[in-house]
Amino acid sequence: MFDAATPQRDLRAPIPARASAREATSAEHQARVAAHLTIRDRWIARTLAEHRTLTSTQITQLAFPTRRAANYRLKRLYQWRVLDRFQPYIGRGRAPMFYVLDTTGAHLLAHEDGIDPRDLGFRAERSIGIAYSLRLAHLHGLNSLFTGLIADARAHTDGRAVTAWWSEARCTRHFGDLVRPDGYGRWREAGREIEWFLEWDTGSYQLSRFVAKLPGYVALAATTHIVTPLLAVFATVKREAHARRLLTEHLRTQPRPHHLPIATTTTDELNRAGTASAQVWLPLSHHHAGRYRLIELHTTWPHLDDPTPSTGTTPGSSQTNPVPRLSPPTPMPPFTRHDLTWKPAE
Repeated sequence: MFDAATPQRDLRAPIPARASAREATSAEHQARVAAHLTIRDRWIARTLAEHRTLTSTQITQLAFPTRRAANYRLKRLYQWRVLDRFQPYIGRGRAPMFYVLDTTGAHLLAHEDGIDPRDLGFRAERSIGIAYSLRLAHLHGLNSLFTGLIADARAHTDGRAVTAWWSEARCTRHFGDLVRPDGYGRWREAGREIEWFLEWDTGSYQLSRFVAKLPGYVALAATTHIVTPLLAVFATVKREAHARRLLTEHLRTQPRPHHLPIATTTTDELNRAGTASAQVWLPLSHHHAGRYRLIELHTTWPHLDDPTPSTGTTPGSSQTNPVPRLSPPTPMPPFTRHDLTWKPAE
């Protein structure tokens, strides 16, 4: 069984890839491929440039109506060297295929953004090197929370949506002088919108390291004068309970604890509910009322304001974003569920 709760110790060296015909990378090849890429292909490549790696299951949740359609197109993108892939060996069951950006995909995105590919510093071996990283399980779990939210939004027609999804690297570029969140997101539902920073705990380090990040979040709120909640996901219920005690004790020492609203959950709760929008979040200061839905956290933190539009601005700041090395992916264009034809938004 492979899911967001799979620990790093269960992920071993990737299974050797089967022999497969792939195009050689060249300027001529890239020009030919560019003419055959769809809006969805480019969106997938840009999402992988932002979030490093996604499984075939996650990509299906994001952009395809069926697993079969996803596998067919992903195989073609792999053959064209737009994407590369690997499959970790796990002790039980079978892991899905993990996809990363490859040379052709990186060069095409650079040309779209008006960047010289040589200035990107992209190296295919570094991209596929995530297969051997000790943070692969952490990254997979983190991305699974957002892909689950997007799948939930696609399954409903009531206007719910993920309106922002930032990677750890993008958060570090904007907030690294104060704090380095694992991610940043925004969720819209029932006419309300909530933003948050995310910390994903795999249970592999001392909780004191997590608590030590809190002053940075408080300093960010004091600097920007905008309160942004912190959502924390823990590996087990026992670890969540321990962390909540440490967090409560630490916030008591802060002069303005209301500047850092915190809610927690566990990977088991997320797997059970299937989406982070469900009733899985336990606010630090309202634990007696039980767990809340994501959008309902507004009721426990009435001092929160609805986020301002995220286009071109940094969360918690009125300053314009610095120019990124590659622009982030825009929202996925709508498409019909029963075929693969892209249609313009109405």
